[in-house]
Amino acid sequence: MTKPHLLYIAFAFPPSTASSVYRCTAVANAFADDGWDVTVVTVDPQVWSQISGVDEKLAESVHPGVRIVAVTDGGAEEPARGDLRRYSRFRVEAPYLWKEALRRRSRRKFPEDFHGSWLEPASEAVRSVNADKPVDLVMASASPYVAFGVARALEGVPYVMDYRDAWAFNTISGAEDFTPGSALGQREAQYLQDAAQVWFVNSQIRDEYAWRYPESAHRMRVVANGFDPQPGHAKPAVRPTERPRFGYLGTLQYVNMPLQEFLFGWSGAFGPDDPMAEAVFRGKLSASGAAGAEILEIFGASSDNGLRYDGPISKRDVAGFYGSMDALILLLSSGKYVTGGKTTEYLATGLPIVSVHDMENAATDLLRDYPLWFPAKELTPEGIAVALRDCAAALKDPDEKRWDAAWAYGQQFLRSTILEPVIAELRGIAGYGGARALPAKEERTQA
Repeated sequence: MTKPHLLYIAFAFPPSTASSVYRCTAVANAFADDGWDVTVVTVDPQVWSQISGVDEKLAESVHPGVRIVAVTDGGAEEPARGDLRRYSRFRVEAPYLWKEALRRRSRRKFPEDFHGSWLEPASEAVRSVNADKPVDLVMASASPYVAFGVARALEGVPYVMDYRDAWAFNTISGAEDFTPGSALGQREAQYLQDAAQVWFVNSQIRDEYAWRYPESAHRMRVVANGFDPQPGHAKPAVRPTERPRFGYLGTLQYVNMPLQEFLFGWSGAFGPDDPMAEAVFRGKLSASGAAGAEILEIFGASSDNGLRYDGPISKRDVAGFYGSMDALILLLSSGKYVTGGKTTEYLATGLPIVSVHDMENAATDLLRDYPLWFPAKELTPEGIAVALRDCAAALKDPDEKRWDAAWAYGQQFLRSTILEPVIAELRGIAGYGGARALPAKEERTQA
């Protein structure tokens, strides 16, 4: 029986450790589980080994039936590469002029700084894939938004736009990057009108886009982020804890996060003279993995107060990390459009969660009914200290029914559950009728 063929466009894909790869991996896997042939067009992984690092264990979680076509970045990531052997004389002698020339050249191909250079090589790869095996549906995950341009390379093939962020505005500050009536806004409007579906990670971003482009609102769907069970995912044991271990896992965007307020709040809750708890931070200290001396000094100075940084961790090892913690710290950037990629994963652990973020964040909608949620109602040292102390008190005398309810609440965010109905709808759009799930995903999850 002929299978539908999905062409999935994702600038970053495993073994990349870019923040987008978890959603991209899960979507590609979900289509493969449903019986589709899946081809992923992505950037050559050597780019990521030079910029932000790779996670080979994460690559092992990709469905074995997914075909990956690696494409040159076209120079899109050249400004981020630090290999001096690649530098031209122009770049060495006039780095600012070199970067501006590269920026302008990239925008001739697509109106996005630097990443516009990916349009031509990726589009060529897309056409080659289609010539080899006709494509029934294209899905493009952005940012970078050049992926949406690549999605249009196959005339007459329906495509889906997956917004992990917002093209038209900054999801942290809310500042508008371009208006619907601008040249770029008109381009985005045309892309939306021609799309078969448009996905957004939360209702806040979706509603803003529906307001900006009302003629395309009926194509817009909220396909929220979910959690992907990793080896060892299990319900936590319920036991009294006198000296709790708090964990943070994720990319630490310390420029936009209330990290300093948290550190002061931690000192207020658990003083250095009598440390009653410890906090373990894992993950990258920035999107690239590099960090300034000031952030390293912060953790160094806090080591006597029970805080430490233990470095990055493979995606496939996260369940073990969560299993060694008593509670989790959710540090997020401010902004009403911010959900945070880790929020549903935190919820799925069934552990107490101390929220250190703006209560206006979109993440609050997910957390509000969680039985073990301890929000800092004010982003002040005292407000954060209160939340930490309340969590520590609950850990000291845990209510088993409350823990059971938290575990049950978190399991509803399984990503496959979220994706199944929309993939069924897309099967119809691709001309293949209803969904046909295959029993491969459970075996792969436990591998």
